[in-house]
Amino acid sequence: MDGWCSLAEDFAANDSYISEEHRLFKDLLEGYQESVRPVASAGEALRLDFRFSLTAVDGLDEKEQTFVVSGWMDTSWKDIQLVWDPDKYGGLQGIRIPINRLWSPDIIVINSKDAYNGPPYHHLAYVTPDGSVYWIPPINIETYCAVDLAEFPFDEHVCSVTFLSWTYDETLVNLTTKGNQDKGSTNPHFMANSEWELKGITFSRNCRKFPCCAENYCDITYDFSIKRQTTFTTHLFLGPSVVLCLVTPVVFVLPPGSGEKMIFGIGVVLADVLLLGELITFIPSAHPNVPLLAKYFLANIVMACFSVVISAVVVGFWDKSKSRISGPPAFLRLLILGPLTRLLCVRKEDYLPVDDADKAAALEVTPEGGEDGFEATSGEEQKRRCINTYLRNAAISEWRQLAVVFDRIFFIVYCVVLSILTLSFARYL
Repeated sequence: MDGWCSLAEDFAANDSYISEEHRLFKDLLEGYQESVRPVASAGEALRLDFRFSLTAVDGLDEKEQTFVVSGWMDTSWKDIQLVWDPDKYGGLQGIRIPINRLWSPDIIVINSKDAYNGPPYHHLAYVTPDGSVYWIPPINIETYCAVDLAEFPFDEHVCSVTFLSWTYDETLVNLTTKGNQDKGSTNPHFMANSEWELKGITFSRNCRKFPCCAENYCDITYDFSIKRQTTFTTHLFLGPSVVLCLVTPVVFVLPPGSGEKMIFGIGVVLADVLLLGELITFIPSAHPNVPLLAKYFLANIVMACFSVVISAVVVGFWDKSKSRISGPPAFLRLLILGPLTRLLCVRKEDYLPVDDADKAAALEVTPEGGEDGFEATSGEEQKRRCINTYLRNAAISEWRQLAVVFDRIFFIVYCVVLSILTLSFARYL
């Protein structure tokens, strides 16, 4: 029986609390004008404390040049129409009222992409006995942000979000910053973005005049400094580009007489072009600056094309050994076949045609009426043939030496240029 009495007393207490809250709600809103500023006189400015508390950096669209963030609009003000004595309402120290039933500031994001990007008006406001109103609606904001992709994928950007009262000037609503401003990463509700790292947040209060009006309008601007996380771009773009750069010198290592030399070089050029095409789809085409990675790709393509051209020249030198009796021009023999052959370890004996050399040796020892289909000739004829064979073999060896020396020279040149290019690029890492 005592249990039933206790339960009945609890229900009675709850009914009393609900009735007191209902009575307070009715008394506060009876005759309340939500369209009128809650101030004692028309010349008084209402102080509006404001703070944007960041919860997430949703992303930066490079093509559309838009910046998206989520957070809370922490706003508070004093409303003289919402003051009550807690003792008259059962000790109530606060009440929650739909914001659309109260006066609220017309705060908007002035640099928003949308025509209207203000807070939603279906959340509750918390009101205390002294008339303080606390309204903290969540909001998703999409603003314009001019991006500079010159250092892509190691780029950093500063995007701004500007809050402003659309119709109230400084003499009517005094927009001020509220307390300590959250730094995003210190906010326990902040969620890190997988693509963008938040480096810092700064804010400023600015007052200015618009062409339409003579009064000052004050705003609060938040500047978000973000840096791209390079993991994705490193694996998708930078990694394959570096691999292609390291593979390209193989063109100079392949034997000049192999048919795969030109095919391999052209394949590397096509792979570089395909990677550059993927990068173009990722970056705005109207961007004024060429991104750093695009410059790296273009340098790769130029060097790969250069390697194909040099390979064509080298293959041409090698093929001349099959069709020409005379050796290279004198200036090439002097400049390239002189000291460079010793410096690059290119020996003449390594490039003699083996079959022809064997025949020349046979001519020196074959007597009259010898083998191998050679008719018996006089000693003068044999000597002449030996000399012609020797000159022919020497010409072949020189053309082949020239091809190999060109390959090794440009292999070294390519490695030096690649090292300089990589070091200049690595300073951004």
